[in-house]
Amino acid sequence: MSELKAQALALLKKAGDDLHAAQCLGRDSSISIWTIGFHAQQAIEKALKSVLMQHGIRYPFTHDIEALVDLLETGALRLPPESGNLSCLTPFATQFRYEDEQWGLIKSVTIDRMLGYAETTVAWARSMFRDGKTDR
Repeated sequence: MSELKAQALALLKKAGDDLHAAQCLGRDSSISIWTIGFHAQQAIEKALKSVLMQHGIRYPFTHDIEALVDLLETGALRLPPESGNLSCLTPFATQFRYEDEQWGLIKSVTIDRMLGYAETTVAWARSMFRDGKTDR
């Protein structure tokens, strides 16, 4: 196994760890949407970056999910399910970590939706490693 693929798999494992944390936290009604959203966003971000890394596509140090999806598209890689909606989680890694919690939250962003996006994105990334798919 190449060093690049090993690093990409390690990043994908971290995405799985963040997904598991989000899922566990999501079962506890006392945990805030901000905390769960952070881990869901991190799972998606790391899953996207792991696929980019696997294919040798450089990505910037960013939490911007839309920018990462754009890099996948530019690289002619198959996009994850719901790729057009994933960017709604970007604020959970940026402004929602520090600013007033009521600012900017989109009403359609629910814990179930965030977890669903994270679950399908991590599953997509895992399939990209299993199948070695590079097409859309």
